[in-house]
Amino acid sequence: MEIRPYREGDEDGIRELFRLVFGKEMSKELWHWKYKAHRLGTMVYVVEHEGRIIAHYGAVPRRCLYLGKEVISAVISDSMVHPSYRALFTKEGIFYKLAREFIFSYLPPEGNRKIHFGYGFPMERARKLAIKLGLYEDVEKVKEIVIKQGSRKFYERLEEVKDPSLASFLWSRMKRNDLILNVRDRAALEWRSSMPDAKFSFFMYGSLFTPKALLLLRTDTDPPKLYDYVGKLKYMGRAISVLSKQVGAFFVKMPPWAVKLLKHVSFEELPSETYLVANRLTGPRAEEIKGKFFYMLGDEDT
Repeated sequence: MEIRPYREGDEDGIRELFRLVFGKEMSKELWHWKYKAHRLGTMVYVVEHEGRIIAHYGAVPRRCLYLGKEVISAVISDSMVHPSYRALFTKEGIFYKLAREFIFSYLPPEGNRKIHFGYGFPMERARKLAIKLGLYEDVEKVKEIVIKQGSRKFYERLEEVKDPSLASFLWSRMKRNDLILNVRDRAALEWRSSMPDAKFSFFMYGSLFTPKALLLLRTDTDPPKLYDYVGKLKYMGRAISVLSKQVGAFFVKMPPWAVKLLKHVSFEELPSETYLVANRLTGPRAEEIKGKFFYMLGDEDT
């Protein structure tokens, strides 16, 4: 049994393991988009036994502005162990050894950290297991919201646009040294919106003919889902309000502290069991992240 980094060609074995564990297919195109198309490196570890991949621990990297410092962040993705090898969920088990190997390879406590900030939104069972093993710790419960009804002031505009050509300009306005923000420039938005088997639309919000924000809406779900927002955060509430006025109800995820930005819009908060978790072994720790990380669905792996 060998714990090792990804090797070219492992993707077929990883996709088969995904099918066994989650009961659904991951296309080659989706795997490539998630783990290679961003061009930040394939950050994956596997366990191989008798020529078969039996466990997987991966991360989707992003360029990130971490309290003013440019680093790489990564959301943990597709943590899984073959059903036949799950008997031992302790520090002697496969999951713990694999996760620990990944963390100390990419996020060592000292030296060259390829990932500065590792985070995740795990399924409830995986979250509880990782917390029990001392791998993760809760940062905060994620807010899951349906935007019901908004309004538009006479000087506000919302236009569907073909591409995120203004994303880099708006990202330069969004940057803040007191927050943790994954980069939302044109390249990042083009990668995000190229996710296979999904349909997205870009909307430009502005007032008095001045662009203020770009919103990325996934339109092949019911209700639609707001995946990303680019622009000064003080405009987010109005931009979401105008988007709702134009397209109707949609779903959004965000940190608890950001909900106060949803002014002048009607919304329903849904019951949520989703938590943002942090890497407990080598940090940054939960207290360093809570109330500082701005995330939406676009910061996840789906």
